Amino acid sequence: MTSSANRTTPLLIAALSTIGPLGIDMYLPSIPAMAASLNCTEGAIQLSLMTFFLGLMFGQLFYGPLSDKFGRKPIIYLGLSIFVLGSIGCAFAESVMQLHFLRLIQGLGGSIGMVIAFAIIKDLYQGPMMGKMMSMVLAILGLSPILAPLIGNGLQHLESWRAIFIFLAVYAAIVFIACASLLPETCSKQHSASFKLSKTFHHYFKIYFDRKFIVYALTLCIAQAGFFAYLAGSASVFITEYKLTATQFSVLFAINALGLVAAAIFNPKLHQKFGALKTYRLVNTAYFIVIGLLFSLLCMGYHNLYIVCAGLFIAVTLLGFIMPTGSQLALMHQHEHTGTASALLGSMQFGTGALVSAITGALAAWGSLGLILVIFVCALVSALMCNTLFEKQDADVQQPSFK
Repeated sequence: MTSSANRTTPLLIAALSTIGPLGIDMYLPSIPAMAASLNCTEGAIQLSLMTFFLGLMFGQLFYGPLSDKFGRKPIIYLGLSIFVLGSIGCAFAESVMQLHFLRLIQGLGGSIGMVIAFAIIKDLYQGPMMGKMMSMVLAILGLSPILAPLIGNGLQHLESWRAIFIFLAVYAAIVFIACASLLPETCSKQHSASFKLSKTFHHYFKIYFDRKFIVYALTLCIAQAGFFAYLAGSASVFITEYKLTATQFSVLFAINALGLVAAAIFNPKLHQKFGALKTYRLVNTAYFIVIGLLFSLLCMGYHNLYIVCAGLFIAVTLLGFIMPTGSQLALMHQHEHTGTASALLGSMQFGTGALVSAITGALAAWGSLGLILVIFVCALVSALMCNTLFEKQDADVQQPSFK
């Protein structure tokens, strides 16, 4: 790999990673406008987030093993092409049912970003350096929830909500061209045997029942499910219950995302001091304590905007430590079929995201209390797992630290 490729590859990895998150975050402030335009309820528009998550979940199941067989770049081209077509379709949707279907297609294409990005990191880096790269990518990725709602809100005011999906199509096309021109092929072991679905799912089952994978993957998915609940319910809570404008909500969303970026930057320092496992356990416990306090205050009737904002900011910041560390721990022992393991992890994450989005929507009438309840349950289960199941894992996992 040339020095130029070395410099551009992390940026391309980050650009790929933002495809899915942009599809999630950019249209959130426009949900009321979309509901009015398509003559449906805001809840019906929120379901398009669930169908997008389903697309992300199912797409990753196939992109991972396909990238192990054919290489990373051809599968990147396939996924980005599907995302472009789905985005253009969403821009011209005439009904909410069309939007749901096209968001599913868009999600199938957008799922290429995360699974291939993490597979490329695993191809190129090992041990502490892999953790550093994951944290760096997450820091860049954190710009998505900071900028995406602001850009989406601006596009809506300048043109309409449909311009958001045109923007997504153009962005994905630019990433396609950049990857074709600058990204090296990183998968050195391309299998010559023909692709067999049965063999693929055999690998999934093998990885799924690997304790060194599943314990960390489940805790990560459950903890991160709280973040998906926040994505699904925050617009309704802050715009409807607390009467913020779409612009104010976009700014608040961006401020919370700054915590995610800061955590990704400082995450290696915690690894250096405590190691990955202890860091993961500590931040999951802190995540539970913060959300537990916020939930208790809401139950006592303190439905104050500033209290909710402060609690969610701290929780999202802690998730910035949890997500890269959990991904590192889950993937660090998967030396064979890296793309498949990365795909399974991503599919599990967005599968729980789809489920939690539906639950959050069902509790929409509870307002902020319903949203924080969902996040609290996720934090509780994740913290319990970290402080019980991990005891049996400690002897098997080499403690990576950053020097």
